[in-house]
Amino acid sequence: MTAPAHLLVYGFSPGAEFEGRLVGAIERIERGGTLRVLEVLFVMRDAASGEVVATHPQGRGEGSLVAPLLGFRLDPAERSRMSEQALRADDSDVVRRLGEALEPGAAVAAVLVEHRWVAALEDAVARTGGRLLAGELVGEPDAGTADMVLEAVRGARGG
Repeated sequence: MTAPAHLLVYGFSPGAEFEGRLVGAIERIERGGTLRVLEVLFVMRDAASGEVVATHPQGRGEGSLVAPLLGFRLDPAERSRMSEQALRADDSDVVRRLGEALEPGAAVAAVLVEHRWVAALEDAVARTGGRLLAGELVGEPDAGTADMVLEAVRGARGG
């Protein structure tokens, strides 16, 4: 079974202070082992020059994305090189359009995360003779969550 992936897209207003928080969070995700960061797309329109600054490292399981993100964050020459690379890549049209849509100083970060734990859990369930009845992302668990479970069981029984 292929583990499902989850795309998360975050927007940042001009003046956001990143200070390595995003890179730190990605490092913690990668270290945990239950999730794998497949891709990160970060696009920002420079507040002063209006230039698009971007990076799009892709792991797909071949190693950590933290090192390239640290280089992008800390080294102006590396940031410039990675931005040029992102603007020349096959998906550069998306990067350009995102950059043009941002106001100066604003940024967007998209993170594609693979839920590796799902494959392990579904393997254990299948080996036990079970099957998935429902699977949805929910916000905070509440009474509606219990209703979802009941509905899944009723649906599996045919009514």
